[in-house]
Amino acid sequence: MDGYVWREEEMGRMRVAVVGAGLAGLATAAAFNRTGHDVSVYEQADALRSSGLAINLWSNATSLLPGLGIPAEAVPGEPFARMLFRAAGRQVATAELPARGLPHVTVERGALLDALAATLPDDAIGYGVRRTDVDELAGEHDLVVVADGTNSTLRSAVTGPVGRRWSWRLWQANVAADLPEVPPGTGAAVTRPGLFSGIWRLAGKRVTWFVEQPGRESGDGDRLLDDLRDDEDPALRTLAVATPAKDWVEWHAQDMWPRRQLHRGNVVLVGDAAHAMLPTLGQGACQSVEDAATLAASVAAGPDLDRALRRYEAARVPRLRWILALTRAGALGRRPGVTSRTVPAVAAARMMARSGGAVLRRLSRPRIPVPR
Repeated sequence: MDGYVWREEEMGRMRVAVVGAGLAGLATAAAFNRTGHDVSVYEQADALRSSGLAINLWSNATSLLPGLGIPAEAVPGEPFARMLFRAAGRQVATAELPARGLPHVTVERGALLDALAATLPDDAIGYGVRRTDVDELAGEHDLVVVADGTNSTLRSAVTGPVGRRWSWRLWQANVAADLPEVPPGTGAAVTRPGLFSGIWRLAGKRVTWFVEQPGRESGDGDRLLDDLRDDEDPALRTLAVATPAKDWVEWHAQDMWPRRQLHRGNVVLVGDAAHAMLPTLGQGACQSVEDAATLAASVAAGPDLDRALRRYEAARVPRLRWILALTRAGALGRRPGVTSRTVPAVAAARMMARSGGAVLRRLSRPRIPVPR
């Protein structure tokens, strides 16, 4: 792998291996397929993993999807353009979030994976295939893309041990609910000391919602749901009543500070294998799409693979570190502390709307994926 040399005659069509058929892997496969390369995706599961409920895909990601083969009119998800902030049982602030490119959407992860997989040839994804020998992959292909997630087994072939990680626990469900407090085209945040909830519309009268409560122990989701059925906020009461306990999913997010080096030889990291993020800004999935588009554009710009992968690193690492730092700041801001105990909930929600809205508008600006 270290001695791999890009040969001039290989500058056209490449053999690209992608390890992992999650969002980052499929987006990268779609990007390279779109630019005329032979792509093989290796997925150890027997089918696409549709778990993960629903995610926000902001304009910086949706605007890249047509370049991956998903037409603008076929981008899945429910659009939104503003966020409502609720405290003390009522709406207290609004953040306008106009899209600079294609609309922001809330999309079920399975629908997004299906749309990306549909851009690939029928035989491009090999299911039930576990590839663990990086050197073997590197010898068989011109480029190997490691996209096997937060707990990557192949990451160590590219970079050193993972440093200290931040972790975050939350509970989430997709439910059918009549929710006048969150009209179409909006999302909502319910915030107060020790609790944060995000509510986003899906197609029809379906809603995805999550709750973060730092003091809540793992495995205590049923009691949390019971508590929320008597909550002061009518939106949370409605959602808690509509959510069966079996659909109330607890999940643990961990982040990872991206290293300066994202490639070694002809092997490169994308997605959570390179830069897992906390969900506090909803940018984790978006950054996987940006990885895919930027990597394919970097390779297309030539003139050799090593220079292309260095160009990819130079384009991605500073942005990823900036966003990851913001997600950590967002996590600190949601934890109970002196400020949350002294600032009234309504005032805190209004401050969050002003500062958070500005950050989200800046983050969601579409970027040109072709590096200089």
